[in-house]
Amino acid sequence: MIAAGCIFLLVFFALFGLYLDQKEKDQTVSTGTAFIMDTFVDQKLVGRDSADAVIAVNKALGQFEDRMSAYRTESQISRINKMAGIDFVQVDEETFGLLVLAKEYCLSSQGLFDITIGPLVDLWDINGTDPTVPDEQSIRNAMELIDINDLLLDPENGSVMLKRKGQKLNLGGMAKGAAGAMALESAQEYGIHSGYISVGGNIFTIGGKADGSAYRFGIRDPRGSASDYIGIVDLRDTTMATSGDYERYYEKDGIRYHHILDPLTGYPGQSDLISVSIICDDGARADYLSTLLFLAGREEAMKYAQDESFDFVLVDRDQNVWLSDGAKEIFTPNEKAVDYHFVNLS
Repeated sequence: MIAAGCIFLLVFFALFGLYLDQKEKDQTVSTGTAFIMDTFVDQKLVGRDSADAVIAVNKALGQFEDRMSAYRTESQISRINKMAGIDFVQVDEETFGLLVLAKEYCLSSQGLFDITIGPLVDLWDINGTDPTVPDEQSIRNAMELIDINDLLLDPENGSVMLKRKGQKLNLGGMAKGAAGAMALESAQEYGIHSGYISVGGNIFTIGGKADGSAYRFGIRDPRGSASDYIGIVDLRDTTMATSGDYERYYEKDGIRYHHILDPLTGYPGQSDLISVSIICDDGARADYLSTLLFLAGREEAMKYAQDESFDFVLVDRDQNVWLSDGAKEIFTPNEKAVDYHFVNLS
């Protein structure tokens, strides 16, 4: 009996030791920083295989860029652009699905969002080394090529074509969101139960912190330095995408020309908003909505203040901060952001 009891205790302690070892490995934290899709990618992932997950996320983002970037000459998007007005191009299932979704977004945006905006993006070349304001005729010529109805999708063959020569796709308005969502799936395949991925400021969170609290991220002050913020949002199992006029722009004659182009005017968006942050559970939709509402302006955006499918934080040109109903519960203003008026917190 004594021997049997000793054996039981040995087995118990061995199993308990394995349990503690497993639990410790499940809390393994891995971080990573990379430059992919022309932006910085930061990760903090928690789980037994978190180190492998970081590598998998970077790989997934790189593969997305190889398929979807209009600036990669061998990407599927570039092949579609090269064959515009000539023939259909067969693409993989993920690319076809994203283009179907993108076309749906474009058709519902009343012209403010259009992924056939490629010729206009190339003309302005905001990210170039020496951007200049294009002449009116060149802008009109580029605008004539923008028409989402000219994106032809053949589901039977999984192929895509732009109807007219010179037309070009550019997925910039939703690419980071879609890419981040795919990266998130890659991380979860490795059993990640907590953490976040930041793709150029688009935030994707898995669960919360080890103590049960939410991850907290600052929303940048659009008229401050990169370290200044107007407030903090609590995020758990969700996504936040931000569009603003402060990331990529140049100034000429006192006018700021930023990278978010309005397909209806041919110029950088000139609504009364300078920053829009969208919080929802879908990366591509968050990215799309942040672009759309930035161009649409505050009055149009506020129509969605009670929409339960997403939340927003808006900053207007007068430095007022406006919140959707749901955002009031997760947003904490920065008391040091004295130049801002938080008008919708009650």
